[in-house]
Amino acid sequence: MVTSFAGMRNPFFPTATVSRLRILPLVGLGLVGLHLALIMAVTGNVDQVVLSLLFWGAIATQVQPQLSLGQRRSPSAQIWGAGLLALLGLVAGPLYGTATAFVRLFPLFAFAGWSLLVRGWRGWCGWQVWALVVALSVPPRTLPLLLETVVGMPLRVTTAAIAAFGLHWLGFEVVQQGSFIQLPAGTVDVEFACTGAALLGLLMQISVLLAAITPGQRVGRLMGFSVAIAALLSVIRVAIMTVSVGDDAVFQFWHGSGGGQIFTLLALAILSYLGLGRSQQSNDGSD
Repeated sequence: MVTSFAGMRNPFFPTATVSRLRILPLVGLGLVGLHLALIMAVTGNVDQVVLSLLFWGAIATQVQPQLSLGQRRSPSAQIWGAGLLALLGLVAGPLYGTATAFVRLFPLFAFAGWSLLVRGWRGWCGWQVWALVVALSVPPRTLPLLLETVVGMPLRVTTAAIAAFGLHWLGFEVVQQGSFIQLPAGTVDVEFACTGAALLGLLMQISVLLAAITPGQRVGRLMGFSVAIAALLSVIRVAIMTVSVGDDAVFQFWHGSGGGQIFTLLALAILSYLGLGRSQQSNDGSD
């Protein structure tokens, strides 16, 4: 007896599953590439490109195991997902005319469309994936704008008071009135940009990333560290600017992007150590 295998499907390697395993990662890579291109075209911020790439890498590690699952998906979910991705592609076409808000929200809608294609209306289980996507999509000015609206002046005064106290403890002749710190060489007005609110927003974002990729690490704990780090470094930076107020070149350096970049890198290093280094030490100690 001769048996014909024409038209038969291999039960161990279904054609639809193999095709999906090949196509969906390529669609995801295309969306990531488009998002990075949007950032460069609209903002030109290389730091934001690097940060977004780190987030996308973390998201990929969370969703990759799900691609091998052979699940039945709703045709309506696939249609909505494909339609959403097509709409994003049409809106993102003229990169030069794309609004910054669209660039920030792009990951949220892109991942929602891609998720519909992969798992239908069930979405993704686990908070880590969606926490990463939301953190990546939140505009960086959201938290600073909220803090400035609610506690803008009290935060300025508190920062000035702590910096003045530290300088007085170190032996400087300093007088603090409201948000002003006065030394014999001059006076500094602690503006809201000097309070570390923008740095706190970045550290909160990184906290979500570290919590998602570090086993056993709690996001609330890392956010608490973020508040302490941002407050401490902002006070130190204000104190340095106050001491250097008589030297315009030195003052402008610490007041400008150069000094801000140094403190940002220092803050990221401290938070990364607390999130990754201490966690690694705990794991080594338990072995």
